[in-house]
Amino acid sequence: MQSGAQYRLVMRRGPQPNQQFELTRDKITIGRDVTNDIIISDPEISRHHARLIRTGNGYAIEDLRSTNGTFVNRQRISAPQQLYDGDLVGLGETVTLTYEAVGAPMGVTMPGRREQPPYREPAGPPPYVPPRPGPTGPPPPPPPQYRDYLYDYDYEEEEEEPDRNRLLVISCAALTLFFCCVLVAGAIYIDSANLYCDVPVIRSMDFFCLPTPIPLP
Repeated sequence: MQSGAQYRLVMRRGPQPNQQFELTRDKITIGRDVTNDIIISDPEISRHHARLIRTGNGYAIEDLRSTNGTFVNRQRISAPQQLYDGDLVGLGETVTLTYEAVGAPMGVTMPGRREQPPYREPAGPPPYVPPRPGPTGPPPPPPPQYRDYLYDYDYEEEEEEPDRNRLLVISCAALTLFFCCVLVAGAIYIDSANLYCDVPVIRSMDFFCLPTPIPLP
């Protein structure tokens, strides 16, 4: 380890951006609980989220079985991992810190240092670009229309049919009654006028049309 080198974490994204945490102890705990050495109040952070352990090349970080995980350079870790100058430490999905080595002479590369691109905030979604209109052509045929025969049933026609049958029955009954009345009236008239023999049908029956006796003087 470079003589005089010191280490720190700088919050790039989280509840307090640009806040610096100096690393001076051999073991440093990170979490949401007030008993930790580095307290980060964020719902993505577990009460005891991660731990830093001093090594010969600075610090290594290990996850303390957190809910949302610990990441180094966007890779989730499952075992202690050595940190190098410029590494990105992610705690959950909302907190990102940069591990930095300070106090080394200018131009001197720290042992095992990995070159990292400068930190950039995650890019937002690309701007919406409306699709280009395609070649004009005949419009697609309309979708087939399915009629609901259950609701298209003509109840009025069903109601009119019994009325029509009832009217026919009444008409037939009235006509029959009319003919019966005519026959009865005719029979009464024939009987009262003694016109049986004038009816052609009755005239053919001799026993109905006996000669009228001539009164004696």
